[in-house]
Amino acid sequence: MERSEPHLNHEVMRMMWDRPASKVWLSLVEAGTAADFDGLAREAGLDPLGRSWIEVDAARARRFLVAILHKDLAYKSVVMPERRAEWLADQFLSAFERFNGRFATNSPDSPDGFPFSWTPATTYTFDAGIAVLGESGAGIYWVADED
Repeated sequence: MERSEPHLNHEVMRMMWDRPASKVWLSLVEAGTAADFDGLAREAGLDPLGRSWIEVDAARARRFLVAILHKDLAYKSVVMPERRAEWLADQFLSAFERFNGRFATNSPDSPDGFPFSWTPATTYTFDAGIAVLGESGAGIYWVADED
């Protein structure tokens, strides 16, 4: 069976990388490369979260991703127009056939609101992201901010 790899066009990737942050991780891997969320985190250079991963449905994954693209984690200030954040979230998630995928994050809270509690995957003051395991591959988008 031939492996497939998720695809994002260069403009989408550039806009996601350019989100103002202390650091941004964007990693796409071919199907079968990451067996679980911890494996995907390691592939991206993040700390594995083990039992602290919070699995979410596709709709919540989208809302979470829009929130981390739209607002700074430390001060909740706008870093990207909401419409662009929505479009980028849709582009990212559609690369993984989101209706057949699994999604996880590091927080039960929305990162654009208060309170926001999370399990860190980095040494930065704040970090949050979405990990996706799909039929067409896996990917992770993570941002870290300092206060």
